[in-house]
Amino acid sequence: MKAQKFAVIGLGSFGYSLATKLEDLGAEVLAIDQSERIIQEISNSVSAAVTFDCTDENMLEAHGLASMDVVIVAIGEDFGSNVLVTKILKDMGLVVHSRATSKREARILKAVGADHIYTPEQTQGVTEARRLTLQGVESYIPLSGGIVFAHVEVKPAMVGRMIRDLDIRKIFGLNIAYIGRMTEEGRKYRIPRPDDVFREDDHIFIMGTQEDIKRFLQS
Repeated sequence: MKAQKFAVIGLGSFGYSLATKLEDLGAEVLAIDQSERIIQEISNSVSAAVTFDCTDENMLEAHGLASMDVVIVAIGEDFGSNVLVTKILKDMGLVVHSRATSKREARILKAVGADHIYTPEQTQGVTEARRLTLQGVESYIPLSGGIVFAHVEVKPAMVGRMIRDLDIRKIFGLNIAYIGRMTEEGRKYRIPRPDDVFREDDHIFIMGTQEDIKRFLQS
């Protein structure tokens, strides 16, 4: 399977840990920061590490940002640059995840088109790296003993089939903890039954190891 490609702009504590963990999980990472010292420090831990002016669209294109699956803007100290870089990347047609340090910043980043916002509660780089490498996962909570609790959308191949017929536990070693289904009052979550038939807009919460969840998502 082709490795996912990420660019991480801004290598503070969050960006640095996110970039190195993504690389550890098998992704190709381009790490970008204005500090030559940080770039030298991280250079042996990621696929590529460079320093340049990220507010220059020509430089972004020259360094291959257009080929990235996701670009993470983790600039923490200069919110103006964060917004500008996010807007430029969105104008280039890229998927952009940006870091906010307040609800106000999150609203502004959303307004300029950021696809995902990292709030202060979500800025644990290692956890976010694991979630990003599990394509299809909406949210992700690590539990004890190597088990994770993941929120995913029902796959197209599951629609119209009963839970018992799919036998997800036997095939993938996963347990379905909850099923979320849209009602007139919004999405309602409940413990699933073996005879539940999946619908197109269903969501499920599953528990298992990261590798088992990855096998399930890639099947």
